[in-house]
Amino acid sequence: MKIVHISPTYFDCASIVGGGERYPTELARTMADCLDVTLVSFSQSRRSYRQGNLRIEIFPAQHLIKGNKIDPLNFQYLQSVLRADVIHVHHLSTFVSQMAATLGALLGKLIFVTDYGGGSGFVTRLNQFIPLFWCYKQATVISKYALNFIPIELQQKAALIKGGIDVNCFSPDPTLPKQNTILYVGRIIPHKGINYLIEGFRLLNRPDFTLKIVGRVYSDRFYQDLQQQAAGLAVEFIHNADDQQLLEAYRTAIVTVLPSVHTNCYGDYTPVPELMGFTLLESQACGTPVICTNAGAMPEFVEPGQTGLVVAQNSGEAIAEALKTILNLSPNEYQHWQHCCQAWVEPMSWQHVVRQHLALYQSV
Repeated sequence: MKIVHISPTYFDCASIVGGGERYPTELARTMADCLDVTLVSFSQSRRSYRQGNLRIEIFPAQHLIKGNKIDPLNFQYLQSVLRADVIHVHHLSTFVSQMAATLGALLGKLIFVTDYGGGSGFVTRLNQFIPLFWCYKQATVISKYALNFIPIELQQKAALIKGGIDVNCFSPDPTLPKQNTILYVGRIIPHKGINYLIEGFRLLNRPDFTLKIVGRVYSDRFYQDLQQQAAGLAVEFIHNADDQQLLEAYRTAIVTVLPSVHTNCYGDYTPVPELMGFTLLESQACGTPVICTNAGAMPEFVEPGQTGLVVAQNSGEAIAEALKTILNLSPNEYQHWQHCCQAWVEPMSWQHVVRQHLALYQSV
């Protein structure tokens, strides 16, 4: 069985968006350990290389539809469709995904789709006049929440496959002692709600703790506001953490917080702030409990009272109370939460996720 994953962007520093689309990249990489798998994506120039067993074919983004960074225009990549038995496209509403799906279906290939809510919307609007989605044998969604954002004709043939975490990489290290650290990992952008975390940290009033904010700046205005808000507090911003530093931060933190919101501090609304929340899975896999808001799909990836807590969004007070709960756990209680974290994420490892995908391909 030859499988081709087609994604408008991929998880690499050379990607158009500089590190987007982690899910399809990791899915393809893990799947390549047992089958012939190619990842097709787009960047500034043509490249062909391997990452382990995964073949990666990068085609130049000759044009961006409506300037959208995850809706490139290219036709050369369609040669990859000819060699595939199964074509799994990522991002429903993009030109390259729909072209590959249509051509593949006409050639008798098996076509699957996973959507993440991106793209210019051109394909979705066109589908109102021309039935484009007939070509998909089945859709997969990464959360129950994500099911609400795909067209009704695909909802009726969608399979839920939750998770995606490398438990071999993200794991506890008993030699590293816990530090008095509260951790945030993610982009520094308004809908991540970091301002509410800083407010919660201030209300917590624990000068013996440090709040570490790890992530790249995607909004200068928001970052400047956060720096002003954090003045006088033990808040540390880290923008260039490598993989090992990030792993150590997860392992040594007492708790990781992901405070994303639908409506940010500037009044802007984001309908899909989190389709999953990799940060939550990575932290729990390292044996570190989490706190998240009830935004998007995040509550699906936490076992409240066992691996973490889910709180109301847009509330520093709610975050402060949750932090107090975890910080006040006895050593035995905290250790129990740590064990629960690892057990909770194991069924969502990439190995489990890949097995579910392959079973789906074979059943069709």
